This record gives sequence, C-alpha cells and structure tokens, in this order.
Amino acid sequence: MYLQRMVSVLCIAATVSGFGAEAALAASKGIVTGSGVNLRDAAGTSGTVIGAADEGQEVEILSSSNGWYQVDIEGLGTAYISSDYVQVAGQVGTVTGSNVNVRSGADTGSSVVGTVNQGDTVTITSESGDWYCIRRLNGDTAYVSKQYVSCENPSVTTASAFSQVQNTYAMVTSPTGLHLRSSASTSSNSKGVLEYNEVMNVLESNGSWLKVKTVDGVEGYVSAEFVVTRNGEMPSRSSSGSAKGEQIVAYAEQFIGTPYSWAGTSLTSGVDCSGFVYSVMKEFGISLNRSSSSMASNGVAVDRSQLQPGDLVFFDTTNATNQGYISHVGIYMGNGKIIHSSSGSAWGVTINSLSEPYYDMRYVTARRVIR
Repeated sequence: MYLQRMVSVLCIAATVSGFGAEAALAASKGIVTGSGVNLRDAAGTSGTVIGAADEGQEVEILSSSNGWYQVDIEGLGTAYISSDYVQVAGQVGTVTGSNVNVRSGADTGSSVVGTVNQGDTVTITSESGDWYCIRRLNGDTAYVSKQYVSCENPSVTTASAFSQVQNTYAMVTSPTGLHLRSSASTSSNSKGVLEYNEVMNVLESNGSWLKVKTVDGVEGYVSAEFVVTRNGEMPSRSSSGSAKGEQIVAYAEQFIGTPYSWAGTSLTSGVDCSGFVYSVMKEFGISLNRSSSSMASNGVAVDRSQLQPGDLVFFDTTNATNQGYISHVGIYMGNGKIIHSSSGSAWGVTINSLSEPYYDMRYVTARRVIR
C-alpha cells in the first residue's frame, strides 16, 4: 500500500484569507482506494479523462467541490478525481475567532506571520501545549492558539507511544536531506544526514516520529513530516538487484514485435508504453502504478549515470522540446539501450538507444523498482 497513514496528521485546507496569496495553508494527502480510477481535466464525469490512478497511489488534495477533489499527482500535475475513490488522512480544524494571529512559535512572544478568520479551515500537523502546529503552502510550519480552533477529534494530532511497524520502508522527501536523530526529538544528537530519496526500513512509529534502520544498519529516528512511507520490501540502489534486472530484460525481449495498443496490457496482442512495463514487472511480483506519469513515483530515483538493467526510464515526448513532463516509459537493458512499446504503425515493442538524439533530448528521470 502506497503511503501508510502513520505520517504527520494532515487535513484538508482551504485558502485562508488572512494569510494572503503566499501563505494559504497546505493541502492534504489522500490515498486512492480504487483501481484504474479516472483522472479528469474538470470536476464531473463530463470532464475529459487525462489519466488513471491506481489503488494505494498518493495524491495531494488541493480543493473539494461537489463530490470531486482537485488533486496534484507527481508526474501528471493537476487533475480531478471522484471523492468516492480517495481516502483523506487527518482532521480539519475550523477557526472560531476573527483576525486570529498565526505565529512562528508556540507562544505569544513569537512573531506574527499571518492571521486567520472565523470559518477558515486549517491543516493541523501536531500539538504543542495549548497550540496547534499548522502547515503553510510554502512548506513552513506556524502556530495558532487552540482556543480559537475547533477540531472534531483533537486527540488525533497527539503523538502516541511508539508501536512496531511491519513490512514498511520510508523515503526522504526533503530536498536538503534529513537528520537521523539519536532520539525522537529535534534537540537530540544527529547521527548523520540522510540524502533526498534515501530509503530506510521503518521499525516503529508514534505518528510524528519514525524509528528506522538505514541500509548501512544504523538505527535512529526521523521526523515523519519529511518522509513518505510505503508497504513492501525496501528497494535497493545497489548492484544487488542487477541479476533480477537481467532476468526482467530477458523476459521483456520475448515480446519484441508485439504491436502498440493504447491502454493495452497484453504482452502478446498489444500494449502501450506503460502497459508493457506494467505487465513485464507484474510477472516478477513488482506492482506498479498504471500510467507512465504515476509510475514515475514508484521505487526510488536513480541517476542516469547509475542505471542498471531493469530500471525504469522516463521521457517527455509531448513537446518539441523537453519540458520535464512524463509521457513515455521504458525498461533499461544495459549498455545504453532501452526496450519499450513505441506508438506508430511501424512500431510496437522495440529496442532503442538512449544516445539516439530523440531519446537523449527527451530523457527526464529514472526509477529503481527492483527489490
């Protein structure tokens, strides 16, 4: 399951008038509960389908309207999805006072960074004494007095005792890295800094902090605010997965010549680019999101210079120039080659080189999904 709801408690947040354009409160995280759920360019079934989301996929909820969520999905951007197929994590806090100060710290001596007004909703990430910690759109946290916020279930934001976690790993989401602490406190000693996208096994959680074990066997604590958690065996960045990657490549080569078919997943009668990758990896017990854009959130990022057989490679084929959108995916074979399903009557499952100008200029990123 993509992203367990052990991470910091979040809520749906509306734009807060007192903050101004820059400082509205952050959107909430949601988890897709259906398979192949349509993503549309407008709220309602009359909106054009622009993609699909799979069960367990993480979305960021930007707004809600008449049974539809406007969401942001990594690799795809903004889209609309029926709220029937999204489970929202967290609680909504409603402001009960007028012109309530929002501060940089949990005390009246801290500087005022904005205001909220009666009826505004806020995203509560934690509690600190008589204050709620809330998140703003720019990623910063701020504080508002509890006496001016009504929360249906306040205890949901309170960190509980640590409990054991099974079959889960975490990935660092902070671009500047994340301290591995000796205890569950920002004031505790740092054991080192974990890099962006670095993965670690999760041992225990109390909702606000995770006890983790790194790939080097070092145990410590990280703030749940700066990681995402996922079920399953922790992916590897090392060469240990290369043997399995070569098996995947050998299996994929059997289907060279299978015709291209939009939305197809049959390795013998027709596949599109993501359908080919999805079906090949499924044979090896690797579950991926269905579309190429959503597939780019699976696994862990890997540099182009570190590609291994079985890694997924992503391209922007929608524009004359590479703008970083993801619209095509293939499997890296080694020796600079990829196997993929290319659209066009003369194509289908075929092999190309990353050094070919077309693919070299349109390369966006790569992910390692082999465990």
